[in-house]
Amino acid sequence: MGYDYQGNRMKSQQKTVKPPEGLTPRQTEKWLNEQAILFEKSVKNQPVTLKKNITLAQYIEIFKNEVAPIKHSKSTQTRNKIEYERILPYLGHIKLKDLKAEDFRNFYAEMRKVKSKRTGELLAEASIEGLHSVVCSILSSAMEQGYITHNPAWRTYKPQGMRKEKVVADEETVQKILSALEQESIKYEVYFKIIIATGIRRGECCGIKWEDINFTNNEIRIQRNVVKVQGEEVFTKPPKTVSGNRYVYFSDSLASLLKDYKDFCTQHIRMYENRQMTDGTYLFRQNKTDLPMIPDTFSSRFRKILRDNNLPTSLNVHSLRHTTASLLIANGTDVATVASLLGHAQVSTTLDIYTHAFDKNRKKAAEGLHKGLGV
Repeated sequence: MGYDYQGNRMKSQQKTVKPPEGLTPRQTEKWLNEQAILFEKSVKNQPVTLKKNITLAQYIEIFKNEVAPIKHSKSTQTRNKIEYERILPYLGHIKLKDLKAEDFRNFYAEMRKVKSKRTGELLAEASIEGLHSVVCSILSSAMEQGYITHNPAWRTYKPQGMRKEKVVADEETVQKILSALEQESIKYEVYFKIIIATGIRRGECCGIKWEDINFTNNEIRIQRNVVKVQGEEVFTKPPKTVSGNRYVYFSDSLASLLKDYKDFCTQHIRMYENRQMTDGTYLFRQNKTDLPMIPDTFSSRFRKILRDNNLPTSLNVHSLRHTTASLLIANGTDVATVASLLGHAQVSTTLDIYTHAFDKNRKKAAEGLHKGLGV
């Protein structure tokens, strides 16, 4: 509450609130933040200003120009433009103060009938969930700025149908991929083998520098992610969370391959660029520059490797991350360890994504118990 005119601390004020049932931890945190803002305004006698005639479309313009550049990364801003294009035709004309929960439920129902321009198939449920996340972010911001008194989109999304199981490769397919990689140039072989061995993201792999590798402990420090936004030069950004800044580990055989690749890079730079390679050099960099390679370059190459070797084309680079996680779980690795290796901020995220893998593990454990007990 601050101090009075005599410099004495004013008596603090408190309020106890109870979040609605059924919210996830993240939704609960957002709901509490909203309540805190409203409470602070009320105790300080700051009226909530309602600009009653502003439409959602008008506020999205404000959000894009004033809020998003501060709140979101460039890649998120670019990705969200697609979501705005989906939101505006259905909800853009409605005034913020008139938006109701039913509007959002109807909107998500309509979105489930829409086909993706990229795949030609109906939007995945994950895309609908992503839309809901963007809607909530926009309206939470509108509430914080005093345009509305509450977020009408809260708890309006419910998943429909079964959660899609992640596309992963079985052990036999992994072995075929590893064999195929040995026919590729050493650069591509190293890149994909690092992801298979560690489960890191494709942008994180592009962001590795030689100084991040410790050959004594066979570890790599993951501390940056490479991003390419359309129309802009490639750039790096730190991990989203503290957990994303982590160490991952590799085998002696991969250590040997990495050392060979380091020798290759050293000779290549000396021969073609007439300079010495430094520890601050990216493992995977654009020729004759100090810029890292773009993740999409490796995605394109991986599709070609799959086609050329008659391997499942349903896989992609991110599938390798899911494959690593699933194999770790299948081999009995505890969920906390898997979460830390993947860089998940919360163990619940790992449990949520890899439910099917854990289910199979639990089934196997139960079968072992039943066999042992003879029941």
